[in-house]
Amino acid sequence: MSQRRIIWPKLDEVTFNDLVESLLVREFTRDGMIAMAVDGRGGDGGIDVDVRARRTEQLIHVFQLKYFPEGFSGGHVNRRSQIQGSLLEALKLTPPPPLWTLVVPRKVTVKERQAVRKMRKGHPVRIEFMTPPELDNLLAKHPDIERRFTIDREVEILSVFKREEAALVKAGDLRSELNRMSDRLHGRSEYWGAAFSVGPDGTPVESFFPKRADAGEREPLGLNLTLGFSPDDNDLKKRFEMALKFGPIEPVKLPARVIQSLEKVGPEWFSETLEGIALQLGPAGDAHLPLPVRVDVRDESDHVRATLRGTTTALAAGYGGTTVDVKLEGGVSQRWMLPSSVKEPGSVTFETSFIGSSARDIRRALRFLERSDGAGIFGLSVDGAKPILLTFAPSRMSPHDPRFVAFIDDLCFLEDHFELSLHLPAQTDRSDLLWARIMRLLIEGYATAHPFNRTYGATLDGTRDPGLDMLLSDGQAAVIQESSFALQLFGERLEIDRIAYYSHHVLVDEASTARDALANGTAAGMKISLRPIDGLPWVIYVPAALEASGRTTVITQPWNLEGLSEHPGYSRLPNRLGNQSTVEA
Repeated sequence: MSQRRIIWPKLDEVTFNDLVESLLVREFTRDGMIAMAVDGRGGDGGIDVDVRARRTEQLIHVFQLKYFPEGFSGGHVNRRSQIQGSLLEALKLTPPPPLWTLVVPRKVTVKERQAVRKMRKGHPVRIEFMTPPELDNLLAKHPDIERRFTIDREVEILSVFKREEAALVKAGDLRSELNRMSDRLHGRSEYWGAAFSVGPDGTPVESFFPKRADAGEREPLGLNLTLGFSPDDNDLKKRFEMALKFGPIEPVKLPARVIQSLEKVGPEWFSETLEGIALQLGPAGDAHLPLPVRVDVRDESDHVRATLRGTTTALAAGYGGTTVDVKLEGGVSQRWMLPSSVKEPGSVTFETSFIGSSARDIRRALRFLERSDGAGIFGLSVDGAKPILLTFAPSRMSPHDPRFVAFIDDLCFLEDHFELSLHLPAQTDRSDLLWARIMRLLIEGYATAHPFNRTYGATLDGTRDPGLDMLLSDGQAAVIQESSFALQLFGERLEIDRIAYYSHHVLVDEASTARDALANGTAAGMKISLRPIDGLPWVIYVPAALEASGRTTVITQPWNLEGLSEHPGYSRLPNRLGNQSTVEA
């Protein structure tokens, strides 16, 4: 540390400011706080680094940096006016900071502390100081920052030995050092190569791979491992044993507490006894090359009842069998555990994640899962090979939410009608279910309630007629048509031609004002708002679709969505389904 120690008063101003800002931002960005260095020193409103609450952006703490290596007393007492100016600028903020800290590269005297605290002039702000002792504590907490600011000295020392790149200053230095180390590692053995890395927590990881097919015979490597699992480790023990038997798809990490002894057995460069380490059993390092698969559901007569296609996502082998992970159409994933011995039972487990799949693919997947319910035979064919058949005792699967199944059915209808694909997003809500159902009802030629209690605007032309007088007096039935109706659903625009809004009784919000304006001859251009009576909904339908369906009257169909209430006014509509009062379309 003596060669690398930072002497704060001897730093130049730029280095001092940059180093202190780095330390403060690192130290105070935590526990719901975020620290930021303010750009523009000198005109920054008394702030060099501010600390705020991450969620509310409330100002918590202000740091003011002053590069006064000689202090601010004696011949430098005039510097106090700079400090006071910065403090008073910070106190003009709304609200002012509750804590203001002066950061300087040397210790402050008692009189200097008293002088600064008098500068607040009655403001309740708490004033603190950060000087070399406090800055050294921050350096100790963040040694990587110290190393970054002292690396020039390391370069000077290493250059003497012609190894400047070992300081890792330039972009290519790390690559040069790793290549040099890799060459030395590969030179250790004719049969085995090694790959190495360092994890985010600083843990070194070394992996070995054969250079030749006979590496295991000519230079065998082995592990002598003794494990001790406690009763609390039953789940870990089971996962470890399954990984050994069928191959590890996901890494299984054994903590140091269960490893009683671990000895690496082999040539000198490999052999050692290790203590206090963790061991991870993981899949092979090479990237998996997906292979096409077909999965069948079969009945007791070996008839195929349902099929999905997809690809493998992982393969692993152990001493007793093989594990195959597959991802199928519509968001179905399976894990096949295939024993080497035909006398042992295998297993197939299912997971579903429909996000990103189209409604058609999801419907196929749901039907596949439905027909898997109670099935006794599954077949797996990988890359066109003869199917591997697994027989199980029939079991019941958890049924999918009927509301979700109905939603997917509505989406499939819309996909077919509009000739597009609707891919399920990560988040859906009740409005998606509702509007998919409403759009389907409209296309099928039904009338249904609009979910919102909206008003419909109109403009008077200034002329009077009996129909308008009745509308402004007692209200009346209304049918309003729009040229098109569009819905944005999962990134797609679904549009239908000409939609009608019907109400058996609408009122005008501005009726009294409109009557007076008509009487005075000032109604031309006046805006009025039409609203169904008593909070009833507008009934919407597509005239062309209703006519094509053979219906001649407007009968309001319920949404009929499980778990979702109808419009509050639906039960009071005179033209609702099952009621005798209807209207001609």
